[in-house]
Amino acid sequence: MERLSSSTARTQLVLRQFRKHRLAVWGGRILLVLYLMAAFAGFFSPYDPNYYELYPPKGNHPPTRIHFVDPETGRLSRPFVYATKRSIDPVTLQPRYEEDPSQGKFYLRFFVRTPDQPYTVFKVFRSDLRLIGVDPPGRIFLMGTDNFGRDLFSRIVYGGQVSLTIGILSALVSFALGLLLGGIAGYFSGRPFALSLPPRAWRGWSGVLGLVGLLLWLAVAAGVLFLAWSFVRLSPGKGVFSLAVDGVVLLLGFGGALLILWKVFREPLKLDPDDLIMRTVEIIAAIPSLFLLISLRAVFPTNIDPLITFYLVVGLLGFIGWGGLARVVRGIVLSVREMDYVQAARALGASDGRIIARHVLPATASYVIVSLSLTIPGFILGESGLSFLGLGVTEPYTSWGLLLQAAQQGGFASFTDRPWVLWPGFFIFLAVLSWNFLGDGLRDALDPRRRR
Repeated sequence: MERLSSSTARTQLVLRQFRKHRLAVWGGRILLVLYLMAAFAGFFSPYDPNYYELYPPKGNHPPTRIHFVDPETGRLSRPFVYATKRSIDPVTLQPRYEEDPSQGKFYLRFFVRTPDQPYTVFKVFRSDLRLIGVDPPGRIFLMGTDNFGRDLFSRIVYGGQVSLTIGILSALVSFALGLLLGGIAGYFSGRPFALSLPPRAWRGWSGVLGLVGLLLWLAVAAGVLFLAWSFVRLSPGKGVFSLAVDGVVLLLGFGGALLILWKVFREPLKLDPDDLIMRTVEIIAAIPSLFLLISLRAVFPTNIDPLITFYLVVGLLGFIGWGGLARVVRGIVLSVREMDYVQAARALGASDGRIIARHVLPATASYVIVSLSLTIPGFILGESGLSFLGLGVTEPYTSWGLLLQAAQQGGFASFTDRPWVLWPGFFIFLAVLSWNFLGDGLRDALDPRRRR
C-alpha cells in the first residue's frame, strides 16, 4: 500500500509539472486531434480519398467558399455553398471556377450518409456515415482538390493514417532494437563469449551464438571469394599479363577464404557483445541516414504491393534509427549494473535475463519515454522524404509526403495558381512541432532537477 501511494504521488507530481508547460499541453491536444482524425478518417472526410468525377471535371478546384449570409435577405443563414462552373483562363490556360447561383443553394449537413462511398473503421466495422457533406450535385472541397479532382482534405486525413502511424511503428521497432541491443552491450561488456568451432559443447545460448558466429564467418569467407571472382569476371583484358593477374587474384581469394576458415575452426572464437554491437552502431552512423535509407529502399523493387511497401518503410526507418538509443542505453546500463541492488540480485542467484528485465532496463524508462516522443517526428519526416522522392508509400494509399510530391510536380504554379496543394506540408510541420513540444514537456516533467 505504501509503495502504491508513493507511485501515485510521483505520477501526480509529474502530471502537475507537465501541465505547467503550456506548449507541451497544446502539443498533446493537437496530436490527439490529428490521431483521432486519422483513426476515424472515413467519418471526418467528406469523400473517399480516391473519388473523383469525370464530368464535370473538378481538377485543381480551389477551396469551396462557405456562405453564412443569405444574399437575398442579407441575414444570417444556415451555412451553404454554391455549385461552380468551369472555364479555361485564356492567358494561363489554367482551369478557372466560378460560383453558379443559378443552380440554387446547397446547405451543409452534418452526419450524412454516403451509400456509394462506404468505408471501414479499423478494417472491422463498415459504415457510410460522414461528419459533413452537401446534397448532390453540390460539392464541398474544404481544402480544394488535386489535379485529378480528388478532395484534398479527405486525402490529407487519410494520409495522416500512414504518416502518423509510420512514425509510431518505426519508433517502436527502433526502440525495441535499441533497448535490447543496448542493454546487452552494456550488461555483458567485458564478458566475451567463447565460441568453439566446430561445435563441441553448444548448449542453450552458446549454441545459438555459436551458430550465428559460424554463419558470420562463413559469410565473410564467401564474400572474399565473391570479390575475387567479380574482379576476374569484370576484367576487360585478354592478354597474358591480364590472365596472370586474374590467376593471382583467384589464388589470393581462395587463400584468404581458406585462412579464415582454418583460423575459425582451429581456435575458439571470443566475441564481446559490446564490441560487436557498438562497432555495428558506428558503421551505421558513419553513413548519412538519408543516403542509407534510399540505398536500402532501392534494393527492393518499386512495383511491389503498396501494403508491403508500408511495412518495408516501417522496418527500414526502425533499422537505421536504433543506434543512438543503443549507445545511451549502454551507458545507463554500464552505470546501473554496478549498483548495490543489482549486485544483491546477482548474489541471490538471479539470472542475467531476470536482472536485465527487472532491475536494469526499468532504470532507463524516463529516458526512453522522453526520447520516444522526440524520435517520432524524425521518422515522420523520414517517411515524408521517402514518399516525396517516390520511394515510399504508393497509390492507392496516400501519405503527406506523397501529396507533397504531387504538389511538386505542378512546378511553380503550385505556389502562384493553386497554393492549397501545399496544405500537406503544413500538417507535417504541425505534427512535428507538436511532438517536439510534447517531448520537451515530458523531459521537464520527468527530470527531478527541472521541477519547480
